[in-house]
Amino acid sequence: MKMTRKRRLTALFLTGAMTALFAAGCGGQTTGDPGQADGGQGAVQGTGDNKTVIRIWTKDRHDAKYIQEKVDAYNSSNTDNIAVEYELYTDNFDQAVDLAVQSGELPDILTLNDQVYSQYVNQGQWLDLYEYMDDDMKEYFKEEVYPGINEIDGKLYYIPTCGTTGRLVYNKEIFERVGISEPPKTLAEMVEDARLITTQLSGEGIYGFAQHMKSASSALERSLDLGMERENGVKKGFDFAKGVYDFTGYEEALGYWTQLLAEDVAFPGCESLDIDPLRTQFANGKIGMYISWTHSEPGVYREQFPMDSSKWDVAPIPTSTGVESGKQNIKFTSGYLINAKSPNADKAFQVYKNIFASEDFLVGYYEGGYGVSIIPQIVKKANLNEEIAGKTWLQMQDIDGVLPMTPQEKNVQAVIVEGEDYYKTFESIYYGGADAKETLRDLTDRYNRAYEKGIADGVGEKLVIEQYDPLNA
Repeated sequence: MKMTRKRRLTALFLTGAMTALFAAGCGGQTTGDPGQADGGQGAVQGTGDNKTVIRIWTKDRHDAKYIQEKVDAYNSSNTDNIAVEYELYTDNFDQAVDLAVQSGELPDILTLNDQVYSQYVNQGQWLDLYEYMDDDMKEYFKEEVYPGINEIDGKLYYIPTCGTTGRLVYNKEIFERVGISEPPKTLAEMVEDARLITTQLSGEGIYGFAQHMKSASSALERSLDLGMERENGVKKGFDFAKGVYDFTGYEEALGYWTQLLAEDVAFPGCESLDIDPLRTQFANGKIGMYISWTHSEPGVYREQFPMDSSKWDVAPIPTSTGVESGKQNIKFTSGYLINAKSPNADKAFQVYKNIFASEDFLVGYYEGGYGVSIIPQIVKKANLNEEIAGKTWLQMQDIDGVLPMTPQEKNVQAVIVEGEDYYKTFESIYYGGADAKETLRDLTDRYNRAYEKGIADGVGEKLVIEQYDPLNA
């Protein structure tokens, strides 16, 4: 498809705006090839105006090299007159998508992002895959259809091929040096272990705990959120059995987090730390433990920040008491959203199917440690390397499950909260010294008022799951 001069100018403006946006955010780069700051325009070589260009945006670094190789192979071999541009946007992905939607410059395909998906799923932005899938494809991916999540009102908006959840990532050598025999099971043990490491080894620049708190939402979504699902059986503050938001049960856990992030325990500068600088310090042996996703860390420490696999391992996220009242959510990854408003939606689906839904891609992705496959056929065929197979808690276990979507996850417009969201509110507790009991009570009231207003306005609906059992989700 030939790009008109008007569209070229708009694309240049958008690229410049997003580059400035990312530079102002976390110092990330916008690039089609990791490590090459080319504004996301260098992913396709030899692209002529006679080819239909299909643009893909991703926010993920950990699998970028693997996917770029697959894209390059497709570009060099396909006979469909298609050229794929694979563009990596490292920070502020949500804002970039919002800007692109407003300007009419959304790419043809995006990697799955929960916030972006929910923001626009009710606005006709995403393609219904059922309209393009043949019977064989529907059969192959039938177990990856989750009504109310990726399938809504008979329309399938994405296919999750991998799942991820949070785990405690710890340095085995550091633990051994200070005499810690096993990873902590409770938050009290975690505080004790972290403080021990910092006390004994801070003179060498080694600290017990770190979390990338520059972005409270990114840090807590993979840690505190998941721990509270197991501890209290609530998801993002929502009690499915009662049909209300209730954050009051977070008080004890936030008390421990306040201790973990204190100066006498945490890696210095956690309040302004991004995830990749954290990983760099962990790979350099300067951090005892942190919490992150199961799908990303193997690839990160093999390719992005090389680290001997024998030096690190993962364990369940500690809870306040060690008693489990619910399952921990499995977050879907490796899904792709197709822009329904793209003039080349049919060819975008063709690219998606030929690259990302192919068995060769999915087996290699799982074997390479870029994600944990949830597709039975792939799990059977893959030969996992020792690094992945030897770390038991990288795989899904009995503590993990696919939880329902909260009212806000179903429709972000249905729960418009006055004031700061719960992530920023928590920040006022563990960094600002706010009274936890009073702050959490007010937070609960604000979320429920917003929830009830959304129902009254006809934007949202009441959600109560009768006899809901968080332990059997």
